[in-house]
Amino acid sequence: MAGALNLRAILTDDGAALSGVPKQSMKDFVVQKIATLIATGILDRGDALPSERELSAALSVSRETVRGAILILATRGILSVTQGTRTVVASTELGELAVQAARYRDISTYSLDDVHEARLLIEEKVARAAASRIEPGMIEALRKSIEAQEAAGDDPVRFLICDREFHTTIYRAGGNAALADMAADLYSYLLDHRRRAVAQPASIATSIADHRAILAGLQARDPDATASAFAVHETRIYTTTKQLFSQSAPKERE
Repeated sequence: MAGALNLRAILTDDGAALSGVPKQSMKDFVVQKIATLIATGILDRGDALPSERELSAALSVSRETVRGAILILATRGILSVTQGTRTVVASTELGELAVQAARYRDISTYSLDDVHEARLLIEEKVARAAASRIEPGMIEALRKSIEAQEAAGDDPVRFLICDREFHTTIYRAGGNAALADMAADLYSYLLDHRRRAVAQPASIATSIADHRAILAGLQARDPDATASAFAVHETRIYTTTKQLFSQSAPKERE
């Protein structure tokens, strides 16, 4: 029974398990997760979704749950499902689903330096709390997430779907719903650019190594090691995103 409750907490979107929101079905949770992936820019119009098996592994749910969520989004015209081909994003107009994901768009108004500084501050707090409070079920979910990240190979979309689950699980493990929401919002900053960054050679492998260091700190229940590993990872994200900006700046000026 405890395992089922842990799984429900893990599958709840950012902070929801801590905020006392009305219960939803697992299918509804996955619908919102896919909508959020679209709202944050991980998935864009015309993009093919990972397979049902891959999404099932990335989101820690059954393939039947994934299939049901895809069907709901397809009936709303957000996804296009054609037998024999991959499901693709047909529209980024999310309707009422956009209300729950709206805050992710607001974060784009801040500068990269400001978001970096904010992430360092908030993620240190969250990481230290998570190291003290994380439950065994979440540790296991993080371990499986890393396995799913490795299975993503060089596919930036598949990796970022797993990456978001990895980060938001840790944010929730800290036990503070407000901080978890803030950290998730900051994580979602410029994800369309992060998608380009993780497409660079060795980028995914480096991020996975960072994640292993974070997980090791959590498993040891060591707040200092966990916070340090988070800071290394966030600084790497900041540096690679800034490099991407500097490379594209001349083209934008032409």
